[in-house]
Amino acid sequence: MNRHSVLFKINIVFIISFTILLLFFILVRRIINRTEMFHFIRQTVFLAKTGTILENKSNGITPVESRKTEKMILKNGRLIFKKEMPRLQYYIELLKFNGGEYIYLKSKSGNILVKGKGSGNEQKILFFVWAGINLILAFLYIGIYRSIHPLSKFREKMEEFKKGNMNIDLSEYAERKDEIGYIARELNGAVHNIKKNLNSRVWFIRNIAHELKTPITKGKIALELLENEKADKKIIFSNIFARLELLINELFTAEKIAIAGVNLNMVPCSLDDIISKAEALLFTDNLYSQIDLTSDKDYMIRADSEMLIIALKNLLDNGIKFSDDKKVSVKIEKGVLSFVNKGPKPLMTDEQIFEPFSKDQSLKNKDGFGLGLYITKQILQKHNVEIIYGYKEGKNIFSIDINPLLI
Repeated sequence: MNRHSVLFKINIVFIISFTILLLFFILVRRIINRTEMFHFIRQTVFLAKTGTILENKSNGITPVESRKTEKMILKNGRLIFKKEMPRLQYYIELLKFNGGEYIYLKSKSGNILVKGKGSGNEQKILFFVWAGINLILAFLYIGIYRSIHPLSKFREKMEEFKKGNMNIDLSEYAERKDEIGYIARELNGAVHNIKKNLNSRVWFIRNIAHELKTPITKGKIALELLENEKADKKIIFSNIFARLELLINELFTAEKIAIAGVNLNMVPCSLDDIISKAEALLFTDNLYSQIDLTSDKDYMIRADSEMLIIALKNLLDNGIKFSDDKKVSVKIEKGVLSFVNKGPKPLMTDEQIFEPFSKDQSLKNKDGFGLGLYITKQILQKHNVEIIYGYKEGKNIFSIDINPLLI
């Protein structure tokens, strides 16, 4: 259990309360026992001194008249207290036998063994008070625990929501009349509004992408039909259409990945195969001379291969584009996948590198939209792995710990 949780703190409070109550009960019981013991001794000595023990049975002090019983008690009884009282000419022994208390008095006039009346009403009152307080605390603990325990389940629902599950059901908590019920009802409403907004967002992106692609396609066809235009003008317009189409595709991909509730198709796959397929998506010449792959072993992972291919393709493309020698080194060692390229550090913070539409203002990035690394990070977060950027000895390094995905 989390030591910072409310339930943990409540458990600690009640454990301390029960412990203090138990220690208090033991302490008071010992005090009462000691008081009763000395009262028993005082009363016995007084009656023995006055010679009225046999006449005062009603006071709870009973002489043991059977010699056989007396010998058995003296032999097998547990000695609790003994003291010689020269002034009164008595030797006293306090014994316990079979739950009873006995006093054995020795004097010149004779010896006598008497039995006390046992625990008084104070012991019973103390026990019932202690048991009653424990019972009240137990009922109080059960009531508080039942009220707060749903918070752990509630937190699990929030974790699911955080991971993108938009179909969480909080109706079982919303019916409650306490603060948890109020929070559940408000959160239910918030989830409903978010789902509604996301659906509208998806509908808008899909429609706008379709509406934009249609004129772009028509423009590309019309451009091919132009015969009198110069080739360089056609190339300019063709590049414009290609960039618009690429931007729309990247926007749609980013939106698809960022939408909460997207389920990954997690299947066993080879990491080397995924990297090879990511390389195949790059539109570049001399591909194999630009990418250097080294691995300490063959890695099998469980992942959404299509999504992961897109993520690694963006890292390869980024590494080649911003490398001084147009090369990127891919290393897999001890479950860590690294993309390394030689080149200057981007003129932005490490956090800004992964933000959408963040791009290094250089000639190397004149054709980029600043979405590649953002898409990569979103895909990796869907897989519950993180990507870390670092710069060391003139090299840009993107590291991914794939150990959580290993089979």
